Amino acid sequence: MAFCISIDRLDANIEEVTVGEWLVSEGDPISVGQPVVEIITDKITFEYESEAEGVLRKVVAPAKSVVPVHYTIGVIAAPDEELPDYEASNRLLLERVRAGGDVHEAARRLMEGMPTLPRPASKVRATPAARRRARELGVDLGRVAEGLDGPVQVEDVERFAGEG
Repeated sequence: MAFCISIDRLDANIEEVTVGEWLVSEGDPISVGQPVVEIITDKITFEYESEAEGVLRKVVAPAKSVVPVHYTIGVIAAPDEELPDYEASNRLLLERVRAGGDVHEAARRLMEGMPTLPRPASKVRATPAARRRARELGVDLGRVAEGLDGPVQVEDVERFAGEG
């Protein structure tokens, strides 16, 4: 099943991200947890880790592109799978953002009127470093996230595992 790579809301103040270097090329196989692209914000630079397995079928936003959060920057799918209409959702998101208003609200409204693209059921807001550390320690991010207001941080994972 096709998966659209988009950078979700990282922080209430972050409305756009810069696509850094792509760490894989179109046509490369991708596994879950594999670093795929560098993402740059005014607060942090990190490697986005894939949430899906397949092939990087399309790089939508090349390196150095500045895009709003929730914008589809790439698509992972099976080699022969039909790609979702990411261009239409990106275009609508950009139109709503340019018309003024909050990018997060624009994305929420856009998603209300459109069929949602599949996302992993166990989607937990967490930094890439926290996801990596949770895998290393065998910790369930869903349990770590219980009661937290923001994304799970490395310190939260280590505290949960009794290492911090």
